[in-house]
Formats: sequence, structure tokens, C-alpha cells
Amino acid sequence: MFFHSGSYVYHVGIYAGQNKIWHAPKTGDVVRLQKIWTKSVWYGRVK
Repeated sequence: MFFHSGSYVYHVGIYAGQNKIWHAPKTGDVVRLQKIWTKSVWYGRVK
């Protein structure tokens, strides 16, 4: 998942299903499972 503001991507995470993602909320934080907090997301994959 790519979280965006307009055309600017500001965060990425891995979709886990049931409206949740795996991500590190901020630099240096541990990876955790969390509810998606916004509708400003794009779904895709990196090649």
C-alpha cells in the first residue's frame, strides 16, 4: 500500500487484510499490525 497526499507518496505498508497493514509507524519504530487510518491509499507492487 502506498499512502499519498495528491501525487506525493509519504508512507508504504504491506496489506494484511481486514482493513489492516503491517508497517513501521515512524523511523526507528518496530513493525506492527495496525488499522488503515485513511482512504488516501494506492494499491500496487514494486517490481
